[in-house]
Amino acid sequence: MSVLRPMDKLPGLNTATILLVGTEDALLQQLADSMLKEDCASELKVHLANSLPLPSSVTRPRIDLIVFVINLHSKHSLRNVEESLHHVDATFFLGKVSFLVTGDRRLP
Repeated sequence: MSVLRPMDKLPGLNTATILLVGTEDALLQQLADSMLKEDCASELKVHLANSLPLPSSVTRPRIDLIVFVINLHSKHSLRNVEESLHHVDATFFLGKVSFLVTGDRRLP
């Protein structure tokens, strides 16, 4: 298990890989499905993870963007993201990390 670094692997031609990290499996899958439905000139790959670090035994592509999904109604969700941030290299935070917060308020 290691720290994710943006330049660990060379970028693929016309390919982008997004890593969604969060504890809400159904929400992550729904977000991934909606992203993959969009028409895109490049090939988009979406990987899901409950937390970081990722297992080092798994061969994975270069990660171009990490999206941390936080549910405001779950302390576990926030704690999970806080712990996962320790496994991301600081250079990833220069335009390669995004935070998506859910559960802010419920519509009637």
